[in-house]
Amino acid sequence: MEIEQVITLCRAFEAAQLGFWIDGGWGVDALLGAPTRPHTDLDLAVARDDLSAFQRLLELQGYARADRPGDPDWNWVLRNTDGMQVDLHGFVLDAHGNGILGDTANNEMYPAGALDGMGELGGMTLRCIAAPFVLQFRNGFDPRVVDHHDVTMLCNRFDLPLPSRFRHPR
Repeated sequence: MEIEQVITLCRAFEAAQLGFWIDGGWGVDALLGAPTRPHTDLDLAVARDDLSAFQRLLELQGYARADRPGDPDWNWVLRNTDGMQVDLHGFVLDAHGNGILGDTANNEMYPAGALDGMGELGGMTLRCIAAPFVLQFRNGFDPRVVDHHDVTMLCNRFDLPLPSRFRHPR
């Protein structure tokens, strides 16, 4: 997915007055202010009540909801015929400012403060996941090559320590 495609989608979301936060690799690049690597998808954190509105808007852009058995009901993936993918993570804010993903018993969330990040892509100011939380999330699973890239770039830019899973050579 190219930056022009991301900007086109973000402008469409804003025109429709849909709130969103850039997550994933594009969120890292927004925090860094420019694309730093190729991306296969666009991850977005959105209000769970807005999932259907995002789906309708994306359908107008040529996307269709992917049939992915086993996906939680708060995680919708839409793809277009060119292979581009938008991954929607629908959350509900609780009284403490946590963005709860699904059942609260599962403890999956954007913790309070995670949605406070601000970044820029293509001259467009965008809300995104704050850098310390990106590092926390990436430290929660075995890192891929792109994770090493993203984490190193964020730590260097924001003078943050490398998370534990990233301190050892690959």
